[in-house]
Amino acid sequence: MFIIVFAVIDLIVGIALAASPYFDFAGNTIIFYLAIIAIIKGVYSIVASLAAGFMYDIIGFIDLLTGIFLWLTTMGLVHHVFLYLGIIIILKGLYSFVVGLVSQN
Repeated sequence: MFIIVFAVIDLIVGIALAASPYFDFAGNTIIFYLAIIAIIKGVYSIVASLAAGFMYDIIGFIDLLTGIFLWLTTMGLVHHVFLYLGIIIILKGLYSFVVGLVSQN
């Protein structure tokens, strides 16, 4: 159940980040809160992987970077790279959602 919640968060954040080059999110508080959630999710992933002894958690760093980029869109800073990172996060969210559904008994 926990992985499905994180997958839904990834999907929402990925869609928002992928849409950021096409929509103006400057000053949008909902997108700001999504960025904070993505940053917390990334930090949680990095801390959990370090506690487990895995020093190179690329997915956690991608989540953290996504949150930072989404936060930058609320300040009006947008780059075309945000679209590609958003697509990567959407694909990660879809994969995690399917794995979460399959792993439940």
